[in-house]
Amino acid sequence: MSKRTIMVVAGEASGDQHAADVIRALKARAPELEAFGFGGEMLKKAGMALECDLVSHAVIGITEAIAKIGDFFRILKLAERLLRQRRPHLLMLTDFPDLNFRIAAKAKALGIPVVYYISPQIWAWRQGRIRTIKRLVDHMLVIFPFEEPLYREFGIPVTFVGHPLLDVVKPEESVAAARQRLLQGSAGPLVALLPGSRVQEINLLLPVMAAAAKRMEEFFPEVKFIIPLARTVRAEQVTRILRQNRLDAALVVENVFSARAAADVAIVASGTATLETAILGTPMLIGYRMQMISYLLARVFVKLPYFGLANLAAGEKIAPEFLQGEFTAENIFQEAKALLTDAKAAAWQRECWAVVRNRLGGSGAAVRAAEVILQMMGLHTCM
Repeated sequence: MSKRTIMVVAGEASGDQHAADVIRALKARAPELEAFGFGGEMLKKAGMALECDLVSHAVIGITEAIAKIGDFFRILKLAERLLRQRRPHLLMLTDFPDLNFRIAAKAKALGIPVVYYISPQIWAWRQGRIRTIKRLVDHMLVIFPFEEPLYREFGIPVTFVGHPLLDVVKPEESVAAARQRLLQGSAGPLVALLPGSRVQEINLLLPVMAAAAKRMEEFFPEVKFIIPLARTVRAEQVTRILRQNRLDAALVVENVFSARAAADVAIVASGTATLETAILGTPMLIGYRMQMISYLLARVFVKLPYFGLANLAAGEKIAPEFLQGEFTAENIFQEAKALLTDAKAAAWQRECWAVVRNRLGGSGAAVRAAEVILQMMGLHTCM
């Protein structure tokens, strides 16, 4: 069997992780496959030759992206050089559309097939990008069931492979064991704070969450707070903000999914973490703030009934949402108090999240994605 090569481009921590799972599945079925490209430590550990660490370049918002425009074009030039010199048999792109569309155009000009794993959110904003996808992408591998008909309508080859989080978001221990460990004899409640995975997010969101937590301490004398840390977050940054706000919260770096599943309520930054929390079945409220210019631009271009990914997956507002000026300590406190004191409201959220989980497909998204990729590359699996 002749050697095959695949180039991968994944930005941000979540894309790095999900692309790495696909590379592992590919190598398990075609050990001779060689992978190289852009991503982070997860892809490197999965056996990809890391040419550029994109995860460290991840930013949020328009104004934040402009500040790194020089890095953007240097990365694009490196990608074009690798495509020309190494001529991979296939290019796999994961999310990160602003860069990936430009890399896809370079690949198509060289006759290199392009597969896109984890669709850009065309259903949220810039719907016109679907025409760009039709021109540049040979096959879409989508992770939400509602995405598949969108692409079929435009005649774009597409496969719904299920959501990769179903293979990742699994409690490491029982909820009872986690609660016993985290509450340390307290009667509770147990509240999880999830302020995001980027420096900018934490600086904007955690002080507000901490202020809301201080209000909760007045109402629930035995409340315990935990902050399950994303692997990209520096504990020093979180500790500094907690100290400034005089909040005692335990940082959780191990068994993080168990900790989140054990919480009575979670206060979650909008993004992938909301869907993870829904999969775990934890009642939550969702909030977000961004730089004002980024927010105003988002108001113009983003056309969605909800901004929380968990609510979008549900098709209705299950978790309360607070965006920008509404994301205040008092609003968070009042909604969290309602969930902590109304057992029916909390139970309703848990039931709704169970329905969402079932809609996301079964486990094995990376394996299904790998099978499509191997077929595109003309490889037969050894499993």
